Amino acid sequence: MTFTATAIAGPPASVVKLSGDGQSAATNNPVAVPPAVQVRDLDGAVVPAVTVTFAVTGGGGSVSGGVSHSDANGVATVGSWTLGPGAGENTLTGTVAGSGITGNPVTFTATAVQPGAPANVLVSAGDGQTGLAGFALNIAPAVVVRDGANFPVPNVAVTFTVASGGGAVTGANATTGVNGVASVGSWTVQLGANVLTATVSAGAVTGNPASISATGVAGAYQIEVRYLTAATAAQREVFDSAKVKWQRLIYGDVPDVAVTFGAGTCGAGSPVINETIDDIIIFVQLDSIDGPGKVFGQAGPCIIRTSSYRPAVGVMRFDTADVAGLLANGHFGEVVLHEMGHVLGYGTIWSPLGLLVGSASSGGADPHFVGMGAIPAFDGAGGQPYSAGAKVPVENCIGYAPGWCGAGNRDSHWRDTVLGSELMTGFLNAGVPNPLSVISTASMGDLGYVVNYAGSDPYTVPIPAALRASSAAPSIELGDDIVRLPILVVDASGRVMRVVQPK
Repeated sequence: MTFTATAIAGPPASVVKLSGDGQSAATNNPVAVPPAVQVRDLDGAVVPAVTVTFAVTGGGGSVSGGVSHSDANGVATVGSWTLGPGAGENTLTGTVAGSGITGNPVTFTATAVQPGAPANVLVSAGDGQTGLAGFALNIAPAVVVRDGANFPVPNVAVTFTVASGGGAVTGANATTGVNGVASVGSWTVQLGANVLTATVSAGAVTGNPASISATGVAGAYQIEVRYLTAATAAQREVFDSAKVKWQRLIYGDVPDVAVTFGAGTCGAGSPVINETIDDIIIFVQLDSIDGPGKVFGQAGPCIIRTSSYRPAVGVMRFDTADVAGLLANGHFGEVVLHEMGHVLGYGTIWSPLGLLVGSASSGGADPHFVGMGAIPAFDGAGGQPYSAGAKVPVENCIGYAPGWCGAGNRDSHWRDTVLGSELMTGFLNAGVPNPLSVISTASMGDLGYVVNYAGSDPYTVPIPAALRASSAAPSIELGDDIVRLPILVVDASGRVMRVVQPK
């Protein structure tokens, strides 16, 4: 007979300093190692899920993530500890709630050092990039200025100058911050090799001027729109404009794929496909769907590449009962641009790539997109203070007035109650721009595309955002706008490797 038992830790009895004590850092800068403590019970077993509060007690610095919880190893770590503005000793305590706890609170010390004169300059960001010619690079080049002891030096003037390539900069005259970093506002590159220099105007500085290189390339991503039904010149102009916009945002080539499939593979009315595709074909149908004022359009991929899941063939359908009205009120272009994004993978291949977490269709209350490009883009566009859930928030259809936000909106759009007028929410707003922001562009980069942030529209996350009430409902809900076709995943020779069923 086999017996099993589970050891359960007792209440906290001791707390000890684990790491991060006795460091030095420049004034107004964080220490390199965030201080951490370990919590144990009377028997020496580690205690998880204990609240530890970190607080500055001397030196005038600050912390982020001051309230922490011990992990499975009993370890709690402060988010960061930034030292104060004056040279000298700084102190931080880590306190466990309760009485009779040995070592409580734990005290950490660090020395704040006043930086000396600039001694060297190094490139800290933005070197070696490739970008779409005629646009600013995704990462603004930056340099860091340090003193002889390698501490960052603030308030140093740095001048950025285009040395070759014929590009242009904004914010050419910059000043280092408390972290010693100075950044150009933006650097627009031209075709071929481009060089930018960063010159420190302060004495003898090693590495001065610093040289930053980049390569400008032409757009190589091609969207081919094929009309399966009649389209007027005005309608075709809208599709052409959307195609050009997405080709500015996605500019890197994707692998060719040879496909041979029969008629109907991409839904009713789709033709035989027997060709090598570079980079995507989109079939467009303007036909009856469900009458006026309901579903305006539906779109999505039907053939995608194995491994990367980047679409090769897709379809866009628009209800002729709505198209004329959308053209008249100026919204057709926004609807087409939005739906074309779904064909390219926005909201349609998130799940297979593991980029959607906590889906609402599976019962989650806080679905969110976890792409490593979209999250900092969300923060940079004003979303840093957002704390109502995880980032980037995806539509959950919670908090809307009755009749708004149907099931087809969930899990495949940004959350409208947070991102408001952004084009890739499931709603369009009348009387204001509906921008295609850098958040959406960055999310396409997370799908594996080579993207151009500078082609995005200006946008700021409207935080804090109030939940919509019936009196403030959006003017147009795009509704169930994802085509629910089986998606064929094919290799480079067009062989079907698997089939993805949209939820």
